[in-house]
Amino acid sequence: MSFLNFLKKERLIWHRRFIPSLIAGIAVGIITFFFEMTASNIVMFASLGASAAIITHKQIHKLNILRTVIFSYLISLIVSGVVIYLIHHYSLSFSIAALIAVSLATLFMYLGDVFHPPAISAALSFVLLDGGFWETIVIFFSVIVLLIITKILTYIFYYEHLEMHKFKMEFKKLEREEKKKWKRMFKK
Repeated sequence: MSFLNFLKKERLIWHRRFIPSLIAGIAVGIITFFFEMTASNIVMFASLGASAAIITHKQIHKLNILRTVIFSYLISLIVSGVVIYLIHHYSLSFSIAALIAVSLATLFMYLGDVFHPPAISAALSFVLLDGGFWETIVIFFSVIVLLIITKILTYIFYYEHLEMHKFKMEFKKLEREEKKKWKRMFKK
């Protein structure tokens, strides 16, 4: 491959990834204006940035559809609520609380078939926040709304092969590859 062909290829790759990267960065930048910089919020912004980067990917995959992302963050919220309850009523150390939050969030995401890795750090962030119930709910819904807006912007400005009428597919469960393999094995 000549140097000029290499430059053309790299420029094409850069142009194809610039818009989704910009959309992910804008999403995190917007939400940081509304919250102060605390340890829990920084962990949440890191989680949000990772989620935004994942959902702006051009190929539809179980990890980057909105259904998976929303349910994963919901699981993190519920698990962190239970862990915060345990902290306040049974005086758990933060190390044990972090262990429980990460382990249970991961387990329930696997069991629910909605595994989205950045949402695991969100569970830890909600535990770190240890704020009021309504503050946690507001942050949760802010993150969800921002991720939905990020996905819509990605459809509008980036996806060349996806039209907006296919957006409803973001909320449907994608069948796991393992299930397909098992079905094929039993049909024989």
